[in-house]
Amino acid sequence: MADKSTQRLDEAAFRAFYNEAAPRLWSYVRRASGDAALADDILQETFYRFLRGKRPDMEKAQMKAYLYRTASSLLADHWRRLKRERRWSLASWFGGEMAENTEASGGTMGLFAQLKPQEQNLLWLAYVEGFDHREIALALRLRDKSVRVLLFRARKRLAGMLRKHGLAPGEEP
Repeated sequence: MADKSTQRLDEAAFRAFYNEAAPRLWSYVRRASGDAALADDILQETFYRFLRGKRPDMEKAQMKAYLYRTASSLLADHWRRLKRERRWSLASWFGGEMAENTEASGGTMGLFAQLKPQEQNLLWLAYVEGFDHREIALALRLRDKSVRVLLFRARKRLAGMLRKHGLAPGEEP
């Protein structure tokens, strides 16, 4: 007889549970992330962990709570990982030739840091990540038309800062 702390659902019981829980869990992650592909990945990883984990014998409500906790943790891990990757990428993106020409101004990274956080996010998503306006709007929870205007203003502000420090294309510092 199997130990209750390591019992597994039989295939039919798991399929029934999956069919009931998966659509709602996917919707939850989709709304929280704004990304259907990410929701697919997190849903798959959540159920994988559910099946592989050694869980005590649980009722259906407890199993659902376990899934939502796991999915929430995976989503939080995803955002933390992205934040770390962006910080690293931003440093390397500005660490090239332009950084050598900016000693007096505190570096290109310093100029970028002077932008408002929303301006930094807009420029980063558009030019480093290659997001289109719709994707930026989803990521930053803005309207599509607002992204165009805000991105224009952010580019204009950064260009002015670069010109002021002699870093515009074709200019010598």
